[in-house]
Amino acid sequence: MLPFYLKLCCLYLSVFLVHFEISTKQSYQLWIAEGFIPNNNEATAERYLEQLINGGFVDAGKRGVRGRINTCSIPGHCSPALLTVAFEGEFFISPIMDQEVKLWENVKRFTVHGNLNDFEFLDHFDSFLHSLLHLTLGSHYLDSNYCEKIYKMFKFLRVLDLGSLVLIRYPSEIEYVFLLRYLNLNIPSLKSLPSSLLNSLLNLYTLDMPFSYIDHTADEFWKMSKLRYLNFGSITLSAHPGKYCGSLENLDFISALHPCCCPEDILGRLPNLRNIQIWGDLIYYQSLLSKILYRLSCLESLKLAKESKIPRRSNIILAKYQFPPSLTHLSFLNVELMDDPMPALEKLAVLQLLKLKKLACSSDGFPKLKVLHLKSMLWLQEWTMGIRAMPKLECSILNPCAHLKMIPEQLWCLKSLNKLELWWPELELRQQLREFEDKEQYGIQLYPYGI
Repeated sequence: MLPFYLKLCCLYLSVFLVHFEISTKQSYQLWIAEGFIPNNNEATAERYLEQLINGGFVDAGKRGVRGRINTCSIPGHCSPALLTVAFEGEFFISPIMDQEVKLWENVKRFTVHGNLNDFEFLDHFDSFLHSLLHLTLGSHYLDSNYCEKIYKMFKFLRVLDLGSLVLIRYPSEIEYVFLLRYLNLNIPSLKSLPSSLLNSLLNLYTLDMPFSYIDHTADEFWKMSKLRYLNFGSITLSAHPGKYCGSLENLDFISALHPCCCPEDILGRLPNLRNIQIWGDLIYYQSLLSKILYRLSCLESLKLAKESKIPRRSNIILAKYQFPPSLTHLSFLNVELMDDPMPALEKLAVLQLLKLKKLACSSDGFPKLKVLHLKSMLWLQEWTMGIRAMPKLECSILNPCAHLKMIPEQLWCLKSLNKLELWWPELELRQQLREFEDKEQYGIQLYPYGI
């Protein structure tokens, strides 16, 4: 028998997985918002998912290069039973369920699966509806009348996820829904987070608006002390107003932060930040970034990305950067490195995943690195490794590597290596690997034409 908390998590997944996979990141945030995770910790949610997978109730979907589960799904043989239990136990209701509902007001979770007419069912619920989820991959504009009805009728909502439905404007009526813990809206026109919005969302754990690019945030943002997960296409934070506001001690994830928001007065107020993505003009703000990142003592994952429409080449001088020693995952996107990155990066003793564009490693470098993912390697001609370099490497991906002549001999001394993925290798290297006797031991894969 599953423990009660796992039953709740499994039933909640069944709501989503009728037609498609779900992002594990999204499921973790929803479980936390629903109160299924006692300590509101994403690591605990991840352990719950692993237990469901091991028990055969959930299938692991896509995995990232570091082996962590990115998506999951419900096995076909489990789906009907889970849906029936969830429905008959009045855990949730959806118009796709072809069953008679005895008391709509007893059901606190409602899901819409793509048909906008399903919103007409909202009239059946009382004001204590707990969660409203729209599950579809298509983009349609949501009638403003439905928006107004949602915010005014259901003042006790904890979870509101309208998915890909497009809202024309910021809904000022949202101030009625002050108990929200999870909010996902698609408002491409939204350019600022006004005080009226932020003042009504002080209970939020998750604020997810990936299609909004925010260039102004009201001071009230710093009052959102419960916020854990903040996701925008881009967001610019205001300076800390000082009095009446504390630090956002619970904020764990933020994306994508504009680099102008990285002075001590801002990042210093996010003491427990573990995952940050910075997106914008990295060269203009290089002096600021190179000095402040080191102070994020809890930071584990960092992604630095240049905004693609900026004409200036992002030639980062990595030797100027000081990265926090806690860093385990580091990625660069649309970035050119002016110097050899390895002397600066191989000092990161706990780094497990690295995504960059140049490869040279001295002896004893990267003692903890497990995944090496190098993109845009078209120019690379030589890959060198010193003695005892990358001793725990398990997976290496080079995409593409059209001019690489040879794989370093030191790589074949790594007993931990079980995946070597090369994209567009030149004919000479391809032939060498075809004749390599231990290619199965090291999991060698060549793309796009195979080995």
